[in-house]
Amino acid sequence: MSTRRVRDDRGAVTALTAAVLAGFVFMFALVVGGAEVLRARSDAFGAAAGAARAGAQELEEAAVVQGVVELAPAAAQAAAQDYLAARGATGAVSVSGADVTVTVTDSVSVPHLGDVIGVSATATVSAIKGQTP
Repeated sequence: MSTRRVRDDRGAVTALTAAVLAGFVFMFALVVGGAEVLRARSDAFGAAAGAARAGAQELEEAAVVQGVVELAPAAAQAAAQDYLAARGATGAVSVSGADVTVTVTDSVSVPHLGDVIGVSATATVSAIKGQTP
């Protein structure tokens, strides 16, 4: 009588389950991290647009009296920087003609992955003369 050894499969399901579970945890971390990046990008754009609007409201008083739209560059830049500072954001402000451009930069730490991702958003607002009815 011969005895044959049968291959033992005990533990194979446990290893497969552990591998699949690790994959699900990794995918969950990517989804949560992606949501954090999108939220940060949206917040950065909101801050940039608000700062650009604040800067575009700073007009030269002498030009306004004459009916001309002309920005006061130093006041526009200061108003935009003040807006960013009030919201805890950092960014660059440039004034060119009637345009105020603000670029906000931020970094986001992706939970469970340990990565830090930089995000930035730019908004430009133009000061224009409105139409009166």
